[in-house]
Amino acid sequence: MSSWMRTLAFVGALAFGASVGAGTRSFIIDSADAFAAGELEGTAVYSTGSVRLGASIERFPMGGVPIARSVAAIGGDVFIGTGTEGMIYRFDGKKATKFANTGELLVSALTVGTDRTLYAGTIPDGRVFKIDPKTAKVTRYATLPDTQFVWALEYDSKRRRVIAATGPNGKVFAIDPLGRATVLYEGNHGSHIMTLARGDRGDLYAGTSDKAVVLRITSANRVDIVHDFPGNEITAIDFRDGKLAVAMNEFGTPPPGPTVGGAPTPPGPSRGRPPRAGKGQLWTVDADGRAKKLLARDDTHFTSVEWSGDGGVYVGTGKGGQILRVEPDASYSIWAKVEERQILGLDLQAKRPVFITGDGAAVYEVEPGAPKKAVWVSEALDTRFRSKWGRLTWRGDGRFALQTRSGNTEEPGDTWSPWSRKLKRQGQIKSPPGRFIQIKATFPSERSANLRAVELFYLPQNQPVVISNIQGGPPPSKPSTNDKDVSPKPTTLLKLTWLVQNPDGDPLRYRLSFREEGQSVWRPMFTEDEVLTKNQYVWDTNSIPDGYYVVRVEASDEQANPRDVAIRTFGYSEPLRVDNHPPVIESLKWRRGRIRGRVVDALGPVSKIQFSINGGRWQEVFPTDRIFDHPTESFEFELDPELPAGSHIVAVRAFDASGNQANREITVKTKR
Repeated sequence: MSSWMRTLAFVGALAFGASVGAGTRSFIIDSADAFAAGELEGTAVYSTGSVRLGASIERFPMGGVPIARSVAAIGGDVFIGTGTEGMIYRFDGKKATKFANTGELLVSALTVGTDRTLYAGTIPDGRVFKIDPKTAKVTRYATLPDTQFVWALEYDSKRRRVIAATGPNGKVFAIDPLGRATVLYEGNHGSHIMTLARGDRGDLYAGTSDKAVVLRITSANRVDIVHDFPGNEITAIDFRDGKLAVAMNEFGTPPPGPTVGGAPTPPGPSRGRPPRAGKGQLWTVDADGRAKKLLARDDTHFTSVEWSGDGGVYVGTGKGGQILRVEPDASYSIWAKVEERQILGLDLQAKRPVFITGDGAAVYEVEPGAPKKAVWVSEALDTRFRSKWGRLTWRGDGRFALQTRSGNTEEPGDTWSPWSRKLKRQGQIKSPPGRFIQIKATFPSERSANLRAVELFYLPQNQPVVISNIQGGPPPSKPSTNDKDVSPKPTTLLKLTWLVQNPDGDPLRYRLSFREEGQSVWRPMFTEDEVLTKNQYVWDTNSIPDGYYVVRVEASDEQANPRDVAIRTFGYSEPLRVDNHPPVIESLKWRRGRIRGRVVDALGPVSKIQFSINGGRWQEVFPTDRIFDHPTESFEFELDPELPAGSHIVAVRAFDASGNQANREITVKTKR
C-alpha cells in the first residue's frame, strides 16, 4: 500500500473531528503524490495537492517502433526520428507514416534549415543526412571524424551551417553547405556533448555528459562555462528571452557513456545495460549567469525541456511517462501522463504542438482549448481483505461526478465490476464488496474546477488471528554471584508467551485458562475484569498442585468489532510442568565409612545431589545408577579417609529439575 494512503484505525479521528466507527477505515487521497499515482486524461496534478483540467492530447501510435528520439517541424508537418531502423516518420495530424530511411540505427537529432531542408544526425557512425521534405530524398551530408554519436543538431541561419553535438570525444562540429565539417569546440568538459541551444546574439549553448557542464560558444568561437552543475549529465537545454532552462541528471554510478532516455546507448544488446533511472533536476540560468534550481525529483530523471510562451518550463521524464510544467515560483503540475515510460522530445511551441515517447514510440498532439474529456482515475486501492464499501466523499471546486469499480485482483480486468453509476453528490458507494477498488472523477469543462481531496470509507472483512508456540518458563532471575552455581532458582512463577499472527491488525484482548493434563475442565487464570492485551503473562502457580498443565490462550478482537462480528481464536500449549515442592531425602545413614540415602520427588527427575562436611565446600555426588533420570534416585558416597578422628556433621542437599531444594544432615564419628 502506498505511503500516502493513510488507513485510519478504528478509533482514529478524522481531520474534521468525526470519529471512524469500529473496524471502519478509509483511504484519503489529498496530495500530489497520491493523485499522481493514478491515471490522467485531460487532467493535471498540481504540486499543491489537487487535480484540475489539463492538456487535451491525442495519441498516435507508431506501429511497434521501439523509440522516437528526435522531432522537428516544417509548417504543419512534424518529422520524427526513430530507431532501431533509422527511419524518419512524418506526422500530419492524422497519422504517422514512414517518410525517409537513413539506413542507420537511430535518428538521434533533427533540425530544419532556412530553405526547409531537413537535417538528420544518426548513431552509430556519426553521420548527418539531408532530406528533401517534398521528395523524401536522402543525401549523406557529412561523416564526422572520430564520432559515433550525433546527439543534437542546430541550424545557424546566419552562416548557413549545421552545428552538431557529438560523442564520444566531446566535440562540436560546424558543417558548411558543402558538407565540410570543422571542429568548433573540443575540450575536456565532458566526453559527450548531449544538447544544443541557440542564443539570441548568435551564441551557442551546449550541455555535456560525465561532467554536467553548460558551455557557451560565442560567435567569435570563444568558449565560456555558463555553469558547472552537480550531476553527471545535461540531457536538454532550451533558450528563451535571455534565459536557459537546463535538465540535469544524476546517476548513482556514472556509465561509460550516455543513454538514450535512460535506455542503453545503441547499438543495443552489444552494450548490454538495462534501462536505468536517476535523479533529475530542472535549473534556470538568467542573463547574468545566476543559476536557480526550480525542481528536483529523486524518483525519475529528465529527458527533455522546453520553455512555454508565458514563462513556465515543460520538462519530460524518463520514468512514469510524465510532462511536468514548472512555474517561475517553483510550483509545478503533472501536465500530462501517458502510458509510455519516457518522454524523449518536446515541440510544444510549434504550429502543431507535439511530444514523442520512447519505450514504445508514439506521437502525441496537443490540441487547443479545453479537453473534450477530463478524467482522473486512482490506482487500484488495496484494502488487503474483502471489504464492504461505505461513503465516498470529496472536497473541491466544481461539479464533479465520481464513480467506483471493485474487484479481487491487483490489476483491474474483466473480473472487476463495471463502473458504478455516477455520484454527483457525496454518498454511498454502490460497487460490490471486494479487496480492491478504484475511483474515477469526471471533471466539468470549467477551468476553475479543482479537486482537492477524496476519501473512501470501507469495512474490511474481519480476519481471525493465529496463535502458536505457547511456551512457559521461569521469569528471568538475577545472575548468581557464584559462577559455579548453575542450579535453577525455584519459583512458583511461570512466564507464558505466545506468537500471534494478526492479519488485519485489530487490537486484541487475551483470556487465559488452564487444566491439569488428565482433566477436562478449564479454569480461568485471572478474573474477567483484568484486560490482557500483551502476548505474555506471568502465572503464579502457588495455589495448584504439582503436575502437568495445558494452557489455553483465547484471542478476541472484540475491542475493534461489534459482538456479532468479533472473532475469538484459541491456541493450546503442550503440557507444562508445575513443580513447586522440593524433593525428600530419605534413609540417610552412615555405615562403614560410607553415607547412603535416597532422594524422592513427586514429579522428578532429581537433577543434582551434593554433600558438605563441617560446612566446607559442596561436593557433587552421582546416583548409584550414574544418571539423573528418575523421580527417585539412590546415592552412596565415601568420606575422606584422612578426616581426623571425632564427630563430623555431613550435610546433604538435593535438587529437582525445577530447582526445588531438599536438605538433611547426619552426624558421624570417625576413627584413625
